[in-house]
Amino acid sequence: MEDFLQEKPKKKKTNKVVFRGHRRLFALVFAVAVLWQTVSFVQLQLSRYHRALTQDFKVVLALTRPQSNEELTALGESLSAKEDILSVKLYSPQDGLAALKARNARLAEALVALGREQMPAYFEVKLADRAVSNIRPFAQNLAAEYPQLSIKYSAEEAALAFYSGVCLRAVNLACVLALVLFFAFMFMVEAYPSRGQAHLGGGVVSALAAAVLSGAVWFALVYPAGVLVQPLEQFTSPERQLGIGVFCGLLGWTLSKWQKF
Repeated sequence: MEDFLQEKPKKKKTNKVVFRGHRRLFALVFAVAVLWQTVSFVQLQLSRYHRALTQDFKVVLALTRPQSNEELTALGESLSAKEDILSVKLYSPQDGLAALKARNARLAEALVALGREQMPAYFEVKLADRAVSNIRPFAQNLAAEYPQLSIKYSAEEAALAFYSGVCLRAVNLACVLALVLFFAFMFMVEAYPSRGQAHLGGGVVSALAAAVLSGAVWFALVYPAGVLVQPLEQFTSPERQLGIGVFCGLLGWTLSKWQKF
Protein backbone atom coordinates (compact mmCIF):
# COMPACT_ATOMS: atom_id res chain seq x y z
CA MET A 1 0.00 0.00 0.00
CA GLU A 2 2.79 2.40 0.87
CA ASP A 3 4.46 1.59 -2.42
CA PHE A 4 1.22 2.40 -4.21
CA LEU A 5 0.77 5.77 -2.47
CA GLN A 6 4.38 6.77 -3.03
CA GLU A 7 4.69 9.43 -5.70
CA LYS A 8 6.54 8.44 -8.78
CA PRO A 9 9.36 10.72 -9.83
CA LYS A 10 8.34 13.00 -12.66
CA LYS A 11 10.30 12.90 -15.83
CA LYS A 12 12.08 16.11 -16.61
CA LYS A 13 10.92 17.76 -19.78
CA THR A 14 13.72 18.51 -22.15
CA ASN A 15 13.36 21.43 -24.48
CA LYS A 16 14.33 20.68 -28.02
CA VAL A 17 17.15 22.90 -29.18
CA VAL A 18 16.62 23.99 -32.74
CA PHE A 19 19.79 24.04 -34.87
CA ARG A 20 21.90 23.17 -31.79
CA GLY A 21 21.68 26.68 -30.34
CA HIS A 22 23.50 28.27 -33.27
CA ARG A 23 20.88 31.00 -33.46
CA ARG A 24 22.90 32.94 -30.89
CA LEU A 25 26.08 32.42 -32.85
CA PHE A 26 24.30 33.46 -36.04
CA ALA A 27 23.08 36.70 -34.44
CA LEU A 28 26.54 37.55 -33.09
CA VAL A 29 28.39 36.81 -36.34
CA PHE A 30 25.70 38.63 -38.32
CA ALA A 31 26.26 41.79 -36.25
CA VAL A 32 30.02 41.57 -36.81
CA ALA A 33 29.53 40.87 -40.53
CA VAL A 34 27.31 43.95 -40.97
CA LEU A 35 30.03 46.06 -39.35
CA TRP A 36 32.63 44.58 -41.69
CA GLN A 37 30.38 45.27 -44.68
CA THR A 38 30.13 48.89 -43.53
CA VAL A 39 33.88 49.25 -43.07
CA SER A 40 34.51 47.60 -46.45
CA PHE A 41 32.11 49.98 -48.20
CA VAL A 42 33.60 53.06 -46.52
CA GLN A 43 37.16 51.92 -47.27
CA LEU A 44 36.30 51.28 -50.93
CA GLN A 45 34.66 54.68 -51.39
CA LEU A 46 37.42 56.55 -49.56
CA SER A 47 40.03 54.83 -51.72
CA ARG A 48 38.24 55.86 -54.91
CA TYR A 49 37.62 59.43 -53.78
CA HIS A 50 41.21 59.89 -52.65
CA ARG A 51 42.58 58.46 -55.90
CA ALA A 52 40.28 60.67 -57.99
CA LEU A 53 41.13 63.80 -56.01
CA THR A 54 44.89 63.28 -56.23
CA GLN A 55 44.79 62.39 -59.93
CA ASP A 56 42.60 65.37 -60.86
CA PHE A 57 44.51 67.88 -58.74
CA LYS A 58 46.56 70.27 -60.87
CA VAL A 59 48.68 73.34 -60.28
CA VAL A 60 48.69 76.19 -62.78
CA LEU A 61 51.96 78.07 -63.23
CA ALA A 62 51.19 81.24 -65.15
CA LEU A 63 53.95 83.31 -66.71
CA THR A 64 54.18 86.80 -65.27
CA ARG A 65 56.13 88.12 -68.27
CA PRO A 66 56.55 87.03 -71.91
CA GLN A 67 59.15 84.33 -72.56
CA SER A 68 60.82 83.14 -75.73
CA ASN A 69 60.31 79.60 -77.01
CA GLU A 70 63.79 78.58 -75.85
CA GLU A 71 63.12 79.93 -72.37
CA LEU A 72 59.76 78.13 -72.22
CA THR A 73 61.39 74.86 -73.27
CA ALA A 74 64.12 75.19 -70.65
CA LEU A 75 61.56 76.09 -68.02
CA GLY A 76 59.43 73.07 -68.87
CA GLU A 77 62.43 70.73 -68.71
CA SER A 78 63.46 72.18 -65.36
CA LEU A 79 59.97 71.61 -63.96
CA SER A 80 59.80 68.07 -65.34
CA ALA A 81 63.05 67.21 -63.55
CA LYS A 82 61.44 67.84 -60.16
CA GLU A 83 60.91 64.64 -58.17
CA ASP A 84 57.34 65.37 -57.07
CA ILE A 85 56.14 66.63 -60.47
CA LEU A 86 54.62 63.86 -62.57
CA SER A 87 53.80 65.76 -65.75
CA VAL A 88 54.14 69.26 -67.20
CA LYS A 89 52.00 70.60 -70.03
CA LEU A 90 52.47 74.02 -71.65
CA TYR A 91 49.44 76.00 -72.79
CA SER A 92 49.88 78.94 -75.14
CA PRO A 93 47.45 81.88 -74.86
CA GLN A 94 45.46 80.38 -77.73
CA ASP A 95 45.38 76.91 -76.11
CA GLY A 96 44.37 78.37 -72.75
CA LEU A 97 41.61 80.40 -74.35
CA ALA A 98 40.29 77.33 -76.20
CA ALA A 99 40.30 75.29 -72.97
CA LEU A 100 38.49 78.08 -71.13
CA LYS A 101 35.95 78.40 -73.94
CA ALA A 102 35.15 74.68 -73.65
CA ARG A 103 34.42 75.14 -69.94
CA ASN A 104 32.87 78.63 -69.88
CA ALA A 105 32.11 80.26 -73.23
CA ARG A 106 30.88 83.57 -71.75
CA LEU A 107 34.02 84.06 -69.68
CA ALA A 108 36.17 83.34 -72.74
CA GLU A 109 34.25 85.94 -74.76
CA ALA A 110 34.80 88.49 -71.99
CA LEU A 111 38.54 87.83 -72.06
CA VAL A 112 38.63 88.20 -75.84
CA ALA A 113 36.92 91.58 -75.49
CA LEU A 114 39.66 92.67 -73.06
CA GLY A 115 42.44 91.59 -75.39
CA ARG A 116 44.47 88.46 -75.99
CA GLU A 117 47.22 89.66 -73.67
CA GLN A 118 44.86 89.12 -70.75
CA MET A 119 45.27 85.35 -71.23
CA PRO A 120 48.92 84.52 -70.49
CA ALA A 121 50.72 81.31 -71.30
CA TYR A 122 50.88 78.82 -68.44
CA PHE A 123 52.09 75.40 -67.38
CA GLU A 124 49.67 72.78 -66.05
CA VAL A 125 51.43 70.52 -63.56
CA LYS A 126 50.34 67.23 -62.01
CA LEU A 127 51.86 66.34 -58.65
CA ALA A 128 52.60 63.18 -56.70
CA ASP A 129 50.49 62.33 -53.67
CA ARG A 130 53.21 63.50 -51.29
CA ALA A 131 53.31 66.94 -52.90
CA VAL A 132 49.52 67.27 -52.89
CA SER A 133 49.43 66.52 -49.17
CA ASN A 134 52.06 69.25 -48.59
CA ILE A 135 50.91 71.68 -51.23
CA ARG A 136 51.54 74.90 -49.30
CA PRO A 137 55.30 74.43 -48.61
CA PHE A 138 55.69 72.89 -52.07
CA ALA A 139 54.12 75.96 -53.71
CA GLN A 140 56.21 78.32 -51.58
CA ASN A 141 59.45 76.59 -52.56
CA LEU A 142 58.41 76.59 -56.19
CA ALA A 143 57.58 80.30 -56.10
CA ALA A 144 60.96 81.10 -54.54
CA GLU A 145 62.80 79.08 -57.20
CA TYR A 146 60.80 80.41 -60.17
CA PRO A 147 59.94 84.08 -59.60
CA GLN A 148 58.73 84.40 -63.20
CA LEU A 149 55.80 82.06 -62.44
CA SER A 150 52.56 82.82 -60.61
CA ILE A 151 51.36 79.69 -58.83
CA LYS A 152 47.62 79.00 -58.66
CA TYR A 153 45.87 76.00 -57.12
CA SER A 154 42.67 75.09 -55.26
CA ALA A 155 43.39 74.97 -51.54
CA GLU A 156 40.00 73.35 -50.87
CA GLU A 157 40.65 70.52 -53.33
CA ALA A 158 44.10 69.94 -51.83
CA ALA A 159 42.58 69.80 -48.33
CA LEU A 160 39.99 67.26 -49.47
CA ALA A 161 42.70 65.09 -51.02
CA PHE A 162 44.79 65.31 -47.86
CA TYR A 163 42.01 64.51 -45.36
CA SER A 164 40.56 61.72 -47.50
CA GLY A 165 44.03 60.14 -47.45
CA VAL A 166 44.26 60.55 -43.68
CA CYS A 167 40.84 58.92 -43.20
CA LEU A 168 41.75 56.10 -45.56
CA ARG A 169 44.96 55.33 -43.68
CA ALA A 170 43.13 55.43 -40.35
CA VAL A 171 40.49 52.97 -41.59
CA ASN A 172 43.15 50.64 -43.00
CA LEU A 173 45.14 50.67 -39.75
CA ALA A 174 42.00 50.03 -37.72
CA CYS A 175 41.14 47.03 -39.92
CA VAL A 176 44.65 45.61 -39.58
CA LEU A 177 44.56 46.04 -35.80
CA ALA A 178 41.14 44.38 -35.57
CA LEU A 179 42.33 41.39 -37.63
CA VAL A 180 45.48 41.01 -35.54
CA LEU A 181 43.42 40.99 -32.34
CA PHE A 182 40.99 38.47 -33.81
CA PHE A 183 43.76 36.07 -34.81
CA ALA A 184 45.31 36.47 -31.35
CA PHE A 185 41.94 35.54 -29.82
CA MET A 186 41.62 32.59 -32.20
CA PHE A 187 45.10 31.37 -31.25
CA MET A 188 44.24 31.55 -27.54
CA VAL A 189 41.08 29.50 -28.10
CA GLU A 190 42.92 26.92 -30.20
CA ALA A 191 45.88 26.72 -27.82
CA TYR A 192 43.83 25.69 -24.78
CA PRO A 193 41.68 22.59 -25.38
CA SER A 194 38.16 22.79 -24.01
CA ARG A 195 36.04 20.02 -22.54
CA GLY A 196 32.83 18.83 -24.04
CA GLN A 197 31.58 18.52 -27.56
CA ALA A 198 31.65 21.52 -29.85
CA HIS A 199 29.52 21.52 -32.99
CA LEU A 200 32.10 23.19 -35.20
CA GLY A 201 30.50 22.34 -38.53
CA GLY A 202 27.16 23.88 -37.58
CA GLY A 203 28.92 26.96 -36.25
CA VAL A 204 30.77 27.49 -39.53
CA VAL A 205 27.58 27.03 -41.57
CA SER A 206 25.72 29.52 -39.36
CA ALA A 207 28.54 32.04 -39.67
CA LEU A 208 28.69 31.73 -43.46
CA ALA A 209 24.93 32.20 -43.64
CA ALA A 210 25.30 35.35 -41.54
CA ALA A 211 27.99 36.64 -43.91
CA VAL A 212 25.75 36.11 -46.95
CA LEU A 213 22.77 37.72 -45.23
CA SER A 214 24.86 40.72 -44.14
CA GLY A 215 25.86 41.39 -47.76
CA ALA A 216 22.24 41.22 -48.88
CA VAL A 217 21.06 43.49 -46.07
CA TRP A 218 23.76 46.08 -46.70
CA PHE A 219 23.01 46.06 -50.40
CA ALA A 220 19.32 46.59 -49.65
CA LEU A 221 20.15 49.49 -47.34
CA VAL A 222 22.46 51.35 -49.68
CA TYR A 223 20.92 50.76 -53.11
CA PRO A 224 17.59 52.63 -52.57
CA ALA A 225 19.53 55.69 -51.36
CA GLY A 226 20.70 56.27 -54.94
CA VAL A 227 24.37 55.94 -54.03
CA LEU A 228 25.00 53.01 -56.34
CA VAL A 229 24.98 53.79 -60.05
CA GLN A 230 26.56 50.48 -60.90
CA PRO A 231 25.61 48.49 -57.81
CA LEU A 232 28.06 45.62 -57.77
CA GLU A 233 31.12 47.66 -58.78
CA GLN A 234 30.37 50.56 -56.44
CA PHE A 235 29.22 48.50 -53.47
CA THR A 236 31.82 45.77 -53.19
CA SER A 237 33.93 43.26 -55.08
CA PRO A 238 34.08 39.44 -55.13
CA GLU A 239 37.44 39.54 -53.33
CA ARG A 240 35.99 41.62 -50.48
CA GLN A 241 32.96 39.36 -50.08
CA LEU A 242 35.20 36.29 -50.11
CA GLY A 243 37.36 37.85 -47.41
CA ILE A 244 34.32 38.63 -45.25
CA GLY A 245 33.07 35.08 -45.76
CA VAL A 246 36.40 33.56 -44.70
CA PHE A 247 36.55 35.82 -41.66
CA CYS A 248 33.00 34.94 -40.60
CA GLY A 249 33.69 31.21 -41.08
CA LEU A 250 36.76 31.45 -38.85
CA LEU A 251 34.79 33.46 -36.31
CA GLY A 252 32.02 30.85 -36.26
CA TRP A 253 34.58 28.06 -35.80
CA THR A 254 36.29 29.91 -32.94
CA LEU A 255 33.06 30.83 -31.14
CA SER A 256 31.74 27.27 -31.44
CA LYS A 257 34.89 25.86 -29.89
CA TRP A 258 35.07 28.55 -27.22
CA GLN A 259 31.48 28.72 -25.96
CA LYS A 260 29.92 25.57 -27.53
CA PHE A 261 26.89 27.34 -28.96
